[in-house]
Amino acid sequence: MMIRKISSAIVLSFILITLMGCNTEDDVLEIFLGKTWKLTYIATEDSHAPFDFWGDGKSGEHYAEALEGENAFILNFEGTDLNGTTGGTFNARALTATINGNWNANGDSKDMTTNNVEVSHSESNALAQAFIRGLQNAIRYGGDSSNLYIYYEDNDNTIKRMNFIAR
Repeated sequence: MMIRKISSAIVLSFILITLMGCNTEDDVLEIFLGKTWKLTYIATEDSHAPFDFWGDGKSGEHYAEALEGENAFILNFEGTDLNGTTGGTFNARALTATINGNWNANGDSKDMTTNNVEVSHSESNALAQAFIRGLQNAIRYGGDSSNLYIYYEDNDNTIKRMNFIAR
């Protein structure tokens, strides 16, 4: 009986130690740095269907055409963690425009902001315009080292999600 109580106490101690060591905070540097992110599609916040920016019912064709370029719709981050704040600079390419700016992300709240965003020139493609707006208006992120989701507030006050895969 005494051995059973001691065994139970030891098991309970290990469980408590394990749970106390759990951390729900993201490793922001692991998620953002060291890879090139390629846009796969943009959706509304609660949808997995690509958003139809063109309004003609042919969004699949438009996405395929726009995303086919190896160097189109890519995003790279550089940064560090300093005093609990993770951030740095980013550079991206839509179809022909380059986008550069600063970013910050909070691994606990998943909040993300961008600022000082500079765009080399405007784009006429609807997906490229949305990509640029997303980088200018980021509000939070999600994902892991293989998939990145950047949420942004669009011009119509809806929340959209840019979906990226690591390359």
